[in-house]
Amino acid sequence: MSSSDAEEALCQIRDQVARLQHRYATPERLKALLDQTVGFDRALWQAAVEQGQPAIAVPEHAGGMGMGWPGLAALMEEVGKAVVSLPLIATPVVAEALLASDDEAPAARYLAPLVSGELIACVAFAEPGQTSPLQRPELACSGDTLNGSKAAAAFAAVADLALVHADADGASQLMLVPLDQPGVTRRTQPGLDNARAHAALQFRDAKAYPLLRGDAAIGKIMARVALATAFEQIGGASACLACARGYALERKAFGQPIGRFQAIKHKLVDMYWRIEIARGCALDALDALEGGNPLWPALAAAARLAAIEAYDFAARENIQTHGAMGVTWEAMPHHYYRRARCLALELGSTQAWREYLLAEAGFDAAAA
Repeated sequence: MSSSDAEEALCQIRDQVARLQHRYATPERLKALLDQTVGFDRALWQAAVEQGQPAIAVPEHAGGMGMGWPGLAALMEEVGKAVVSLPLIATPVVAEALLASDDEAPAARYLAPLVSGELIACVAFAEPGQTSPLQRPELACSGDTLNGSKAAAAFAAVADLALVHADADGASQLMLVPLDQPGVTRRTQPGLDNARAHAALQFRDAKAYPLLRGDAAIGKIMARVALATAFEQIGGASACLACARGYALERKAFGQPIGRFQAIKHKLVDMYWRIEIARGCALDALDALEGGNPLWPALAAAARLAAIEAYDFAARENIQTHGAMGVTWEAMPHHYYRRARCLALELGSTQAWREYLLAEAGFDAAAA
């Protein structure tokens, strides 16, 4: 596919996804999800499946659309703009792990239904009390049996499969766990953003499929998740900027739009440059990944850090621009603030990603 054809295909993805979300992501639906302990929008998920969204980044030989990570990036940016919550990142991540595994049995069983959207996957690396999903896991693996727990993970409440990492005699082991078995217990509880369908997972002699082994392989899996999430955060931050700008042009004080006041102008400019820095970092990481540059995990970590800063700042300043209206249930800004906070924490702290960035860049002191 030529570069012009690829760009045209990405534009079509953005347009189709935006139109779908315009139909489903109404303020009423989004607020209804927050009122539920597990606020997963099944109707939107089915509509996304009908569009083939879970298959976008999966290779064609594995039954996907073959748009790669650029396709997923375009998709997740539109998801972020609409502040909807869909388990789209885990599908290509799990598919890649299945295809890279020496054991063909799990791929033969789960790859096709996963790519078609019949099955939902989640990524659950963090454990209770840990600040980084890349810390040495306490979840114990003995052959194909797991014992231990994972902290609350996005979409774990509704997923059919979980990708986890476990300790196997001192080495990190990537495991795929079917969640519909007696050895798995899910614990849900209300949170800041119930639309993420969070659940903690408890494993007691749960059966799982070993896929990949080693810290490097697992680090790259998390780097892929972080990169795709960065594009979702950039989309959300861009929507915050558009929302704040629109209100600043509409709301009047002292006989003129508040957008004419220097304090508001500075807020919007500060939102803009943070978003563009994050976008540049994310695009650099995406280019490196597609080009086979071995430094792409470090660039993905940089994109993660920049996207956290951009979305957090934009979500806060969007509320401030709206004033008292910004903190009301009826207004939209709190939806973006909730999502910004959740996406900033789900994959580990900023400190953890700074350390990962330094380690990938070759600074051994990062591990100290």
